[in-house]
Amino acid sequence: MTNHRRSAVLSHLPVESCPANVFVKNLLSRCRKGETDPSIVIMNSADEVAPVLKSMAPFLPSELALAQLSAAERSMPDVSFRYAVVYKDGRPLLFSTFQVYTLTARNFNLHRERTFVKHILGLFLDLRRIKVVVSGNALRTDMPCFCYDHSELPAGQALELVATIADTIADRDEASAVILTGTGNAGAATQRKLATLGYQMPWEDMAMEMNIPSSWECMSQYIGALSRKYRARAQKIIAAGSTLRQAPITEEELVRLQPDIDRLFAEVIENQPFVFTTSGSRYIVELKRLYKDNFEIIGFFEGDVLVAFYSAFVTATGYELFYVGYSQSLNAKYQLYFNMLFSGLGRAIALRKQQLLLGRTSFDAKASLGAKAVRKDYLIRLFRVPEAATRWFVSYFSSMESGKWTQRNPLKEEA
Repeated sequence: MTNHRRSAVLSHLPVESCPANVFVKNLLSRCRKGETDPSIVIMNSADEVAPVLKSMAPFLPSELALAQLSAAERSMPDVSFRYAVVYKDGRPLLFSTFQVYTLTARNFNLHRERTFVKHILGLFLDLRRIKVVVSGNALRTDMPCFCYDHSELPAGQALELVATIADTIADRDEASAVILTGTGNAGAATQRKLATLGYQMPWEDMAMEMNIPSSWECMSQYIGALSRKYRARAQKIIAAGSTLRQAPITEEELVRLQPDIDRLFAEVIENQPFVFTTSGSRYIVELKRLYKDNFEIIGFFEGDVLVAFYSAFVTATGYELFYVGYSQSLNAKYQLYFNMLFSGLGRAIALRKQQLLLGRTSFDAKASLGAKAVRKDYLIRLFRVPEAATRWFVSYFSSMESGKWTQRNPLKEEA
């Protein structure tokens, strides 16, 4: 297991000794002249970066606060963490976060591949133990991965800095790929600039989101807004799960239910084509402690036995579904997955949220709820990966949902 609490990877380096520092110096010289050369510090734990976060408080988003960073570290012991700070004239100008994942065949569901292909790919992955640098948090890719002093840097140049720092971390960690997430949707000019650095968007990434009319005050109004076909279907699904008890899981109850949560989460993970890490209940516990009422875990109980759960972030405008888990053997009987979607929508309506955010899996099920696919930008750069393997990875990831779902219009207004 990689130790992510050792001393800093880079100290304040002379500009000439680090390609990223050369880039920083050249880039910032186009913005504003300084008395001293800029430098980069890369650290490996949230504790090390704590003093910097205090000084960057005016432009630090809550998602990059020390408590959030520390919670992620405690939840994912198999992940290495990197934090980069760009200094100019002795003060921090930009702060960015990264995670380093070590991938093997266990991260991929290769069962659908032909036996020969599965053997070759599994061998390649196990031999290489591919490392991937991800900006921000791979488990919440909409979270911002960096912040900066807007009076010193335009947004596009700040993103160029993040990309160049990611390259430096990839080089030091001997990573085979960098994935830039949490950067917001980069403009065309910035994308062209990043393309010259080797970054590209090899496949389109989509997430499912559902806008909630302000007139809806309860689930019965949503049911009433459905077309006849989808209304009958929704009523049948809700009836199938009506004998289950739905209840919020408190922070205290989480400790007792952790084994059940891990078991149900594992049943879902087994069917996913790819997973970065399986933090499971550890991360859920940390998030509940951190966010309190702004992070919910809703359980579905058959008697006293937990048979399904979903978790969700409660934001200012949205209800964002996060980890889910459910019994595969009981799914058909109780329509667990669809009932979790309906329950999440009900919570979003009850909390008067504008959107239900549903993530990147099970597009067809979420489309039948009324959600739409929304494009999410991210960029990738590969290093030292054979062309044949690159083609397979692109095909594998692009086929996860592509062509497997149909955009549906279950609401009468859209019929």
